[in-house]
Order: sequence, then C-alpha cells, then structure tokens
Amino acid sequence: MNSIKMIHTIARYYNTNERMTGLFVKITTEMITRCRYWILNFKRIARGDTGKRGAPQSDDVLWEEKNYPPDELIPVI
Repeated sequence: MNSIKMIHTIARYYNTNERMTGLFVKITTEMITRCRYWILNFKRIARGDTGKRGAPQSDDVLWEEKNYPPDELIPVI
C-alpha cells in the first residue's frame, strides 16, 4: 500500500483518482485470480505437485469443508 501511495504522490500519470481506481482494479483482479488458483489447486499443491495441469474439476465446491479442511488450507494460502 505504501508503494501505491508513493505512485500516487510522485507519478504524473497516476495522480488522479480515476487512474488510481484503474490501478486498484488491476491489482485486485490479479490478487483474486491468483488466490482462486491456489485455493482451487489446494489438494495438488498440498501433495507437493506444483506443475500446472489446468483447471480443477468444475463440480468442486470451493468452500466445502470436507474437500478443503481449514486447518490444511490456511497454511497453503
């Protein structure tokens, strides 16, 4: 957040609210995309398999406790 504050303060291009909003949208979209990837690939990553193999099964419910136990999911995140 401090880096973003410095960008707003120093950079000529990003010193307006409209441009900062666009920057925040890009940053949050990327954060959501990466978090979703790690959560949906939780089981594979927990086994130590970090190779990319594509999307997980579509019938997987993201917050189903039996598939994603919180005590195992939180350290991976």
